[in-house]
Amino acid sequence: MASFARLIWRFLRELAGEFIDKGCQKSAAALTYMTLFALVPLMTVTYSMFSVIPAFDGVADQLQDLVFKHFVPESGTEVQNYLSDFSSQARSLTAVGVVMLVVTAYLMLTNIEKTFNTIWGVKHSRKGLFSFLLYWAVLSIGPLLLGAGLIMSTYLLSLTLFVDSLQELGVATAFFRLLPVAMAAGAFTLLFAAVPNCRVPFKHAFFGGVVTAVLFELMKMVFGYFVANSSIQLIYGAFAVVPLFLLWVNLSWMIILLGAVFVRTIAEGLYSLRLERLSDISALLRCMAVFAEHSRSGDQVSDEHCLQAGVGLAQWQSLRAQLVNERWIAVTDAGDYVLSKDLSAISLWDALALVKTPLEHVGRLSKAEPCEPWEEHFDKLRQGIDQSMRRSLEVNLRQLFRAPTDI
Repeated sequence: MASFARLIWRFLRELAGEFIDKGCQKSAAALTYMTLFALVPLMTVTYSMFSVIPAFDGVADQLQDLVFKHFVPESGTEVQNYLSDFSSQARSLTAVGVVMLVVTAYLMLTNIEKTFNTIWGVKHSRKGLFSFLLYWAVLSIGPLLLGAGLIMSTYLLSLTLFVDSLQELGVATAFFRLLPVAMAAGAFTLLFAAVPNCRVPFKHAFFGGVVTAVLFELMKMVFGYFVANSSIQLIYGAFAVVPLFLLWVNLSWMIILLGAVFVRTIAEGLYSLRLERLSDISALLRCMAVFAEHSRSGDQVSDEHCLQAGVGLAQWQSLRAQLVNERWIAVTDAGDYVLSKDLSAISLWDALALVKTPLEHVGRLSKAEPCEPWEEHFDKLRQGIDQSMRRSLEVNLRQLFRAPTDI
C-alpha cells in the first residue's frame, strides 16, 4: 500500500510539473480570450448543423438550455440570453459575414490544436485540406452527438410518464444526473483523441475524458458555492456576470488542459513511472533495440513501444527529436517510426556522440543487472573501457608533475 501511495504521489507530482512546464496557465488565458470571439460563431455553426437535419429541428435551443443549465453555473443565465441574441443576429448575416464567423471558429480550433501539440511534444500542426476537414468534423460531430444524447433523454423522460416502474426504480433520476457528465466525457474524449497531431490511444483519451468530466463537475460545484457565498455580485451588481463568466471560462480551460496533460502522462505512468530515470545512453540503446527487433519483422515502432522499454516520456521525446534529426529513424504517415539508417553503419561511438555522453562516464552508466543479451555484451564493453582507462591513468602525481623533458 505504501509503495502504491508513493507511485500515485510521484504521478501527481509529475502531472503538476508537466502542467507548469507546458505553460498551461498562460495557454488557458489565451484560449479564454479566443473563446470570447469564437463562442458566438461556434453557436452559429451548431445551429446550422442542426437545421440541416429535420429530425433535429428545435434541438439546438434545447441543447443550449441543457449546456447552460448543467455546464455553466447559475450566474450564466444572463450570458446565455446575450449569446442567444448574438447568434440569432449572426444567422441573418450575409455570405461575407458567415465566412468571417467560420474563419473565427477555425482559428479557435487552430489555437486549441497548437496548445495540445505543445502538450504532446508535437512541433508541426496539420495543414491544408486535412486540417479543415478535421476541424469541420469536430464542429459537426460534437453537436450532433450532444443532440443525440438530448433526444435520448427526452425519450426517457416521456417514457417515464407511461411506465411508473422506471420512476420508482430511480432510473430516470440517475440517468439525468449522469447525462451531463457522460456528455462532457464524450466531448473531452473527442478533443483528446482527434485534435493532437499524433496518434493518441483511444483508451487513454477515454480515461482522460472521464477524469476531466468528473473534475469539471466538481469545479462547477465549487464555483457555484463561491458565487453564492461571495460579495462580488453585491459589489458589481448586474455587471458581475462579466468577470464571473470570464473566470468560469478560464477555469474550464485549465481543467481541459489539465486533462490533456493527464492523457499524455498516462503512458509514462503505465510503463516507466515505476522505474528510475535511465541514463541517456541506456535509454538510446533500449530504443534502438526496439527498432532492431521491429525492423526484423517489418513492423513499425510507436511511442508506446519505447515507453514499454522503460524510457521516460520526456526522455523519449528528446531522443526522438535527435534520432529524426540525424535521420536514424523516419516518421511514417501513420505517426509511427521506422529505421532509416542501417544499424551496421551506427557505432557505439556514434551513439555516445548523439547523446553527448563523455567517454569517461561510460563506466558508471547503469547500476542495474543486465536483462537482455545485448545489455550483457554492452556491460562487458563498458567494463573493458573502465579497465583501459584505469591502466592509462595509473600515473602517480610525481610523474604527472614531472617536467616534460624528464619523461
